[in-house]
Parts: sequence; structure tokens; C-alpha cells
Amino acid sequence: MKGKVKEIFENRFNIREYEGTDKVCDLTEAIRNNIKPGMLLHTCQTGVRWCSAILYEIARQFWGKDPGFTITGISMNHPISVLVHGGLVKKLITSYCGDPYYTPGPNAAFQRAYKEKTTEIEIWSILTLPLRLKAAAIGVEFMPTKSLIGSDMEKENKENFIVMDDPFQSGEKIGLVKALYPDISLTHGWAADRYGNTLLLPPYAENLYGCMGSKKGTIVTVEKIVSTDFIRQY
Repeated sequence: MKGKVKEIFENRFNIREYEGTDKVCDLTEAIRNNIKPGMLLHTCQTGVRWCSAILYEIARQFWGKDPGFTITGISMNHPISVLVHGGLVKKLITSYCGDPYYTPGPNAAFQRAYKEKTTEIEIWSILTLPLRLKAAAIGVEFMPTKSLIGSDMEKENKENFIVMDDPFQSGEKIGLVKALYPDISLTHGWAADRYGNTLLLPPYAENLYGCMGSKKGTIVTVEKIVSTDFIRQY
């Protein structure tokens, strides 16, 4: 009996040495095969996960082609301003546009795009944008929040935010933010194995939700390719 139980556990909970297809490829190839005009791209630009190399490769491949990208993420910073300056972006869905380093400040490309209305900018709070991506990540069409009620963002985002009577608290109001499903996410990680299992560093912000909610997965660059056993330590 003991041997039978051991066999059942080994068969059911056995950890595979190899986890599927080797996904490592050249960055040029990754962009060429996966990024298409008109896509909604989620960029993990919070904390130490700036996907600068990916964004610059997108700029190289789509410069002068008017791909009409929509880009979302809490922070729109200088790598993304390159795409805005080049006319590659029709819309930003974000909480912040500017240069965060070495001190926060305005960015001329974003200022010009806003002033000349060449790029639409849809503004959400640092809470509600992650909630939209979280809804996509867990497969629901909205998330409740007390945020934004009575603000200009409530008025400006009526297509994706509604206020209703709270069904559980008489006389109270509750806001609902609509799920936001990126076509693909772009991120930079600390390390990954050859099968796509990736270690990201905090602060995570909306980054994990964006990756989990993306329809076509995530393009990842990393500092180092490691073994799956190394990944499992974390």
C-alpha cells in the first residue's frame, strides 16, 4: 500500500525537467513575429522592469509606417516618448506621462503630442488602471471601486467606468471599471528559463496583471537565461 501511494504521488506531482517548448529567440524576430499594427500593448514600465530594448526595437521596425498602436501602463516615460515622437502611437491609457529619472519632470514629446492632439491620452488613477488589468487577468469584465466617483476622470471615462447603487449598502454608490485586455505585454525581467518562466522584481504595480490578462502573452527580455531549477528556488 505504501508503495502504491508513493507511485500515485510521484505520477501526479512529478516536476518535469523540461517545461514545454524552448521560447528563446532573437529580439528582432520576437517583434517581427508578434507585434502587429493596431495592437494594444501593455508595457511594464513600473520599477525596474523597463522594457527599453523591446520598445526601441519596435521603433526600428515600425518607424515611418503609422502602425497606430495603443499603449497602456501606469507610467509613460522616455522610451515610450520615442514611439510617440515618431508618430507610432495613436492613444495612451495611463496615469502619468513624463520623465521619472533622475527627478520627475515633463517630457517634450508627450507635451507636444498633447498640445497638438496627435496622440489621445486617456487618464486613470494609479489604483483604477491596475484594477482594469486585474479584471482581465482573473477573467471578469469589471472590478468594483470607490475611487474616481465625483472626479473629472469619472466624467472623462464614461465608456469604461460607471457608477451604480451599491447592491449591499443601502444609499451608497459603487464604481465599476471595465476590464482592459491588452493584445500583448512587454516586460524586462531579472532572469528566465528557456521555457518562459520569469522572475520579476518588485514593485509589481500593474505589471503581473497586464501580463496575465494579455490575449497573446508576453514578450520578455531578461538579464540572464537560467535553469528551471534556479527559477523554482524563488
